[in-house]
Amino acid sequence: MNEALAYVVAQRMERTAAALRKNNMEAYCVKTADEVVPLVKGATVGAGGSMTLEECGVMDLLRSGAYHFLDRGAPGLTPEDIGKIYRQIFSADCYFASANAVTEAGEILNVDGNANRVAAITFG
Repeated sequence: MNEALAYVVAQRMERTAAALRKNNMEAYCVKTADEVVPLVKGATVGAGGSMTLEECGVMDLLRSGAYHFLDRGAPGLTPEDIGKIYRQIFSADCYFASANAVTEAGEILNVDGNANRVAAITFG
């Protein structure tokens, strides 16, 4: 990405983050995936399915044992176990989820086939 384009993208990201904060959401702008992991907070953590979290190393961090991770993707879970985890996530200290779109006005758009992500976001 050329320098001028990178500057424009950074400015748009900062504007969007400010709008999210105005709408009572925490927002951070980072340049690299390595900057994401130190931002992870909370003792009990849940997450929706997210390739971004996988690629940034956040899912590895959550599964490292440093957190009480409500892992709906853990091996050997029954459908009943997964349903229980979906409900426990509502009381987690922190919930990570991807958005389908985020507007510069600080609005988040999500379409969710299973409704677990949207339910956890709107509950929290």
